[in-house]
Amino acid sequence: MRTRWLLAAIGLLALAPLAALLLALERAPRVERPVVITPDQVERAKRIVDTHRYRVRPGMIGVVNVLPDDADAAANYLARRFAQGSAGVTLGEGKVDLQLSVPVLGYPPPAYLNIGATLVQTLGLPRLESLRVGRLPVPTALVDRFAPTLLGWLGRDAEVRMALDALQQVRMSASRLTIVYRWQGGGPFRAGSSVFAAADRERLLRQQTLLATNSRRGGPAPATLSGVLQPQLQLAAERSAGGDAIAENRAAILVTTLHVLGVPLHQVLPEAAGWPRPVGRSVTLDGRDDLAKHFMLSAAIAAYADTALADAIGLYKEIEDARSGSGFSFNDLAADRAGTTFGEKAVAGAAPAGQLQRRVAAGVQDTDLMPPWRDLPESLPEPVFRQRFGGVDAPAYRAMMQEIEQRVAALRVLR
Repeated sequence: MRTRWLLAAIGLLALAPLAALLLALERAPRVERPVVITPDQVERAKRIVDTHRYRVRPGMIGVVNVLPDDADAAANYLARRFAQGSAGVTLGEGKVDLQLSVPVLGYPPPAYLNIGATLVQTLGLPRLESLRVGRLPVPTALVDRFAPTLLGWLGRDAEVRMALDALQQVRMSASRLTIVYRWQGGGPFRAGSSVFAAADRERLLRQQTLLATNSRRGGPAPATLSGVLQPQLQLAAERSAGGDAIAENRAAILVTTLHVLGVPLHQVLPEAAGWPRPVGRSVTLDGRDDLAKHFMLSAAIAAYADTALADAIGLYKEIEDARSGSGFSFNDLAADRAGTTFGEKAVAGAAPAGQLQRRVAAGVQDTDLMPPWRDLPESLPEPVFRQRFGGVDAPAYRAMMQEIEQRVAALRVLR
């Protein structure tokens, strides 16, 4: 009898991990939402970065206030960017509730890891008060043991560790999330070699060397963007044989983008100060250098971040131009959308990345990259823009954007 009970106990212990797995995984996500980033959120994020960059010196205390909608959008963006999932954040008095749904790859579909957590305010960093994984509540004692382990795991990355060390306090309320930090210099606000892996730095060096060589040909006349991109993507294609086409494309796009913008590579990667430097030349897209800048910046954001962010930044710039600059221009947005599509395709997967390489390497013209734009309204001051199109949520604006999308979709290289 005792042996039978012992065998039963052993059997239950053996089944416990399986039972926990079944309780942890669920067939549907509890959070499923698209990534939406608005121009207003881009403006607020830019203001935070500018405040740190221009006002906070090493050793000083900095304070960042984040609105509830911005915290929620940022969490959802990061979940999609790094885990192909969705997230939601709800701020309360002295606490924050986090919901995260992540698809489980390699498990018989559909399977999702749904995580719910509550963080509470302390005198320093928030404390993990409760944690639920799927239908499995995690005991408080286990949560207390789990939190230091998680922080230690995150701290293995030098940049993350610097950011965690800088945090002094996080205050929570229903109206804002307040982050107090002491910046010691360096860290995630300083570009450096640690941002790029060794293999990526080698790719950037190859692309930069080729660009420097080609920039010395053709004299001082402006170069066409198609003419600059063609050899860079050809090199990416050659290096992708048996390699990583997506990583090669990212390197080509970043080097080209910085060249078009007139930004030295060593501002992003300090060790590049000793690399070959391209000759400074104006680069145009269909005859205009501003279109080339819009195209490549959007391509780089899409290749290194994602499409939603590239779209939001492009729209933010046009709104700012309408308020105080050169005016709202739909042709700039057309270049933004074409560049975003280019960057998105460049990193969409090994097959699309290789297809884009081959099409560009075979020879392209600027009109293969930029849709027809000369009939699009441009240089509209904000009052004129609102009178004609009613704002970015109005039917007239959406109709114009749909027309631009159709023109971009017709470009052979980007199909």
